[in-house]
Parts: sequence; structure tokens; C-alpha cells
Amino acid sequence: MTRRAHILTFAVAAMGAGLIGTISTVQCQSPFLKTFALGAIHGEISNAIPSNNVSHISIRGSTIWIGTSKGLARSSDGGQTWERFGNVPQFANKGIFALALRGDSIWVSTGYSKDVEGQSVQTGSGYTYSVDNGTTWSGLPQTLDGLGDSLVTYGLNQVKFLPIVVPEQNVTFDIALSRGTEWISSWSSGVRKSTDRGTTWQRIVLPSKRISSIAPTDTLVNYKIDPRQDNNYLAFSVYAQADDTIWVGTAGGVNRSTDGGSSWVKLTKDTQVEGILSDWVIAVDGQQFPWGTRIWTTNWPAEGVNQQYGVSSSDDGGRIWKNHLVGIKAYGFAFKDTIAYVPTEAGVFRTSDGGTSWTRTGTIIDDQTHERITENIFYAVGVQGNTVYCGSSEGLLKTEDSPAHPFGERWEILRSFASLPSAAATYAYPNPFSPKSESIRIHYAVPAGGASVTLEVFDFGMNRIRTVVKDAQRIGGREQDEIWDGADDTGQRLPNGVYFYRVTLAGQEPMWGKIMVLQ
Repeated sequence: MTRRAHILTFAVAAMGAGLIGTISTVQCQSPFLKTFALGAIHGEISNAIPSNNVSHISIRGSTIWIGTSKGLARSSDGGQTWERFGNVPQFANKGIFALALRGDSIWVSTGYSKDVEGQSVQTGSGYTYSVDNGTTWSGLPQTLDGLGDSLVTYGLNQVKFLPIVVPEQNVTFDIALSRGTEWISSWSSGVRKSTDRGTTWQRIVLPSKRISSIAPTDTLVNYKIDPRQDNNYLAFSVYAQADDTIWVGTAGGVNRSTDGGSSWVKLTKDTQVEGILSDWVIAVDGQQFPWGTRIWTTNWPAEGVNQQYGVSSSDDGGRIWKNHLVGIKAYGFAFKDTIAYVPTEAGVFRTSDGGTSWTRTGTIIDDQTHERITENIFYAVGVQGNTVYCGSSEGLLKTEDSPAHPFGERWEILRSFASLPSAAATYAYPNPFSPKSESIRIHYAVPAGGASVTLEVFDFGMNRIRTVVKDAQRIGGREQDEIWDGADDTGQRLPNGVYFYRVTLAGQEPMWGKIMVLQ
């Protein structure tokens, strides 16, 4: 499942202007892995990524890590081959919800969807981490409380939390690693930290929706925390700017601590003269400059008036914010020196001047295969040298950003596909498909040396209704997709029914396949 799908699961059940409903109180417990470590395990090597749903990208040195709907993978050769970790037991639930790197440490949170009273509910399944760059892995269960785990000592105060005793709607959406500390932000169980690699977790006390700051020296009378009633305890993102400076994004604003998570200041749209764009903070990240750190947030509409999608940035620790890309749904950030990249539902945006001006991706076509991306929706970005990697629901995309080749000038599309049983085979996916919401890909193999290809579509009476490509040259020695949008040669969308396609490679017998259109 993509990052967008993870988020929308909660948005569908939202109350007010886009926030979630009540937390599930179903008293059921999924089986969890006990904490254990494994010996050295090497993943399976493949030429393709595990899934075309790429929701997380993290890069360290020459290694690219991606989180997908079918697990974790890494590449050290620019994406030409991938090491998958499907044989690691902790990745039995392969949906990747969060991915964080620091030094040789890699932390991942996983989860899955389950049916609860007829509704699909996102469910946390725990954490998998490595401290030796992925040579060995250890597993931890999802953070849960006992029924009696309600009181937290905070200075001279006893703060009462609602115990989170089930994994449903308890998904960890973000992880940050500072020196000696792991930070997690989970939807119903809030923000927690560990200084012993997850053996124990400490709940973090944030300001409630009624106050803008909190410290252990405060006198708190009858201070109760219930995420069903307080959006600032519905945590979505966490960023460790430094060992003592931590940022947390929630459904009620962005919170900053400068003392390692003891005291906090909450920043919202309405509590500042020049505040963040809106209060549901999906992502927080920092762009490093010689003068300090520029903080960026992606913002979604929350409770209150004039809440909008977009991005905010601050150069002074959150005192003054500038708002950008107003009205555009954004998911995260990546940085290269003075350049910031933002993956959104309207393409990947790029700015080199702090958001004063922006460029974005347009039509994306692979320079070699001539495959194209049908949706300009992106969930993650990563930068390695002059190469920008973009994660979408249609694969992992590469483009160069350099003086010689401006951002988005040329592309390479890395996709997952089922290998053909023979060079004379073909298939189409997704099948059936609905032209209202998607295109269909016709998959085939190009012989060594290359060939020209013609792809035609016929109705049930074998009348040719569309020539998708004609005598198009394709590079040899690889499997290839062509895309059909479900329309005929006049541009009219075709009705429901069974259709046939013919792939003709120069010098070979035609290959046939069947497609079902189902609106």
C-alpha cells in the first residue's frame, strides 16, 4: 500500500475537516513477534523493485533504501539490481510505514490492513531494525500499553494517558534516530522514545489542544491525555534536528523541543501571526545551510477555518513561517544543497530559492524504453549526487539534476513486473481495468538487438479500434510495457466488454492477449 493509501485510510474516517474519528476500542490482539535477533541474512537479489508502490526513499552514500507495499529493498548500483529482505521473518507483514537511517542503523515500521466490524483498519505490526547496515536484523512488537499503564511521571506531575492496548489504528508513521535514542510517532499511541533499542519506550508529554507549551516544571492539575479528544496526540511525523532538538507533527500542529523531549512548544496556524499553513502536519524535515537549519512541513487541512493543503518553511526555529504550494497535497521532502524537492499529487516540485519560485515535473517518459507515467502523483523523493529518485504508485523514477541536464529533462523508470515465461508470451495488467481511473500496460519481451513494435487493439468482433504504437523502435534484451488508455482511435472511451490486443515485433509471429474493460 502506498503512503497515500495509508493516510487516506484515516482521512476517510475523518471528523470535521479531515481528522480521524474515534480510535477503535475493539478488544482484540494480533499475534506479535517477540524480540529476537537473527544471524546474518542476505536478501534475495532481483533486477526489479519489490513493488511499484514506492512510498519511502532513504539514501546513505552509495546505497538506496526503499519502502514499498511489498517490503524493504536496497540497491548499491543505482537501481540496476535490488536486494530484497522478504526472507527476514520480521518482514512477514511487508507494508512499510516508516523508514529511518542513521550511520549503520536502519529502522523500519511495518503494518497491514485488517477487517474490523466491516471496515478496513490500518494495524501496526511492529519494528524491524539493524545496527550493522542490514547484515542482521532484530524485531520488536508494536508499542502497546497494559490496561493499567495510564500514569506517566512528568516532573512533579502524574499525567494520565489513555492506554493503547490494541494495534488497530496504532500505526507508526514516522521514525527519527538521534544519538542513542529512537523516536517514533504513532497515530493513536502518540510520540515515544527509547534509549535501549526498543526494549522499553517512554511516552512523551506534549501540550494538549488547550495550551501552547508544556514543561516538567509546570503545575498540571488533572492533566489527562486522550487522543480521541485531542488532535495534538495523534502523531504523524518526527524529525531529530539535533540530539536535543526534536520536532513532532500531529493532527493539531507542529511541536518543538530543545531539551531532548522534556518541554515542548506547540505551533499552529492560529497561534502565530505568521503561522503554518494548516495544522495536520504530515511530514517535518530540515534543510541544512551554513547558517543553520530551514524547517519544512507538509500540511493538510485540520480543524478550524482556512485550513489548506500545502507546505510551510521556517528559517528561525518556527517563529515565522512562509507558506508555499497552497492547495497542493504534499507528502515529504528531499534536499540537495540549496535545492528542496517536494513530492505531491501534482508532480515533484523543485525550488532553489527557499520557495520563492518553483518548477515541477511534467510528462514523464523513459528515454530508452519510451514507457511513460500515467499519473503525476509522488509520495517520496531521495537524492544521490546529481540523481533524484522519485517514488510513486507506478514505480521508482530516476532523473538527473545538474547544469548539463536540468531536473526532469530525462527519465529512467524502474518497475516491478512478473517475468514472462517465454519470449513469445505477453500479458496485460491490471486486468480487468477501468479507463475512468487507470490505464492498462501490455507487457512483452523485446529480442536481443531490438525490434520495431506495433500494438493494436480489437473489439470482440475482431474489428481494429486502436493502434497504440506503430513501428516504434524498442531496445532489445529487456521486457517492455506499452500503455493503452482504454480509448479508440477517435479518443472515445470504450464501453465495458472483452477486447483483444496484438503485439507484432518485426520478423516474429504476432502475440495475442485479452483485456476486459470494467468501469
